[in-house]
Amino acid sequence: MLLEFQGEHPNDEGLCSSQQRKSVAALGLLIILLTGLLLVARYQFRINKQLTNSDLNYENGRYFGVLADIHMDQYQNDTHCRNGDDVEGEWVVHYPTPYGAKLCDSSSTLLNMTIREFKEIEDKTGPFEFILIIGDLVGHWIEGIEPSLESVNKVRNLVSSYFPSTPVYFALGNHDLTTVHYRIPEYVERWYSMISTSLFPGLHTTEFQLLSATKTFNKHGFYKVEHSSSLWVVALNTNVFSNSMNATEEDIGAQFDWLNETLHQAENQKSVSVLLFGHIPPEIEFLDLVRWDSNKNMTWKPDCVARFNDIVGRFSNIIKLSFFAHQHTDNWYVGKSPNGGYINHFLMPPVSPVSRGHPSFSVGVTNGGWDLLDLLYYHSPVEQLTRADQTPRYFYQYSFKEQNFHFNEKYSAIDGALMDGLTKRIVDFEDGMETYTARLMNTYQFRYKPHVSAYEMYCVMTENTSEGLDVCLKK
Repeated sequence: MLLEFQGEHPNDEGLCSSQQRKSVAALGLLIILLTGLLLVARYQFRINKQLTNSDLNYENGRYFGVLADIHMDQYQNDTHCRNGDDVEGEWVVHYPTPYGAKLCDSSSTLLNMTIREFKEIEDKTGPFEFILIIGDLVGHWIEGIEPSLESVNKVRNLVSSYFPSTPVYFALGNHDLTTVHYRIPEYVERWYSMISTSLFPGLHTTEFQLLSATKTFNKHGFYKVEHSSSLWVVALNTNVFSNSMNATEEDIGAQFDWLNETLHQAENQKSVSVLLFGHIPPEIEFLDLVRWDSNKNMTWKPDCVARFNDIVGRFSNIIKLSFFAHQHTDNWYVGKSPNGGYINHFLMPPVSPVSRGHPSFSVGVTNGGWDLLDLLYYHSPVEQLTRADQTPRYFYQYSFKEQNFHFNEKYSAIDGALMDGLTKRIVDFEDGMETYTARLMNTYQFRYKPHVSAYEMYCVMTENTSEGLDVCLKK
């Protein structure tokens, strides 16, 4: 009877189609749900994978932490910060949150949360060998000796409270000079002495090395520490090389002479590797290329770039690690010196969200010979800072290795030759540039200029002189 009725029903075919559509829709929804759960599980696995030695296959890996462009502004409060787009540093109203917001420097609350989460990563990866602070501890509109020293001391106290016995190596940034507008003050040696008094106890080195480092730092702002029998840490004061700074030839020449001699001594040790770092990088202003219309804004004086390339190129075999900051983005540079040696370094991301980017920090992994194996990046989404209903946290963002290399690719270390090949890959692969710029736009919220081609970007990432850039662009 039921069969007869269904067969004779005038809308029988429509009912079947409707039921079929509902079944298909339900099945589609189930597939989407299962796919979403799979992606979440996969993402969580990737996060967990980055946080344990065994899953990373870095059982013998050495971990170190990296902080850059902290820009501590102790005067920021729960309702106001100073606008990052206003060159005069006027106070503006933002969302009432102790964590600040984009266009703000780092508040005390944001910095405390950052260092606490930094420590939680160390608890999972194992003890950091050391921590690098790559300049600009001081906020953008902090001016004068006492306010600047207060910023430095706040950063020092917070880091040392979570890492009381970890060596903390720092480099001076252009905002660490007590002057806002790229000026070296007349009292700079007195200021260097105050900085070393505050920060050098955190080096945790021998009395002899402390005296040696203090001697060069108090005079010129650079120093060297023998972290171990196999690694020397060389901290540059790249402010004096800056195109915008009023440095003398005495300041510039003294540092290059010292750098050349230091690297020569390290090479003579036969078994010593070098970590080289400084704040302002020797390259074309990367962000000016992708944000604005200028593509020849050199960060350093041309002569300083040439001298640096010559020295670093000659000792590229022992410089295993090289880091800079200043541009408030993560990126890299790789080129060749006239003598054929690779000159490569990483730009490290900022803690401060003043340039619209997410507050970030990084963790590096090396092998026993101090070859770089990977860089792990973490950030706190800037949108979270102003959410009253939740406490901001840091999340795993990406692994340099996973982001840029296939799982089946094998390499022993991230060195100049590998970085050179990776940079060419961005240009050669059809989706390489698209993927590369998409990550940058998402992370740092800037617009990518459509007039910039993949090849132009390649030239900027491989040439750090105006002449070299011109030649590259004409090819």
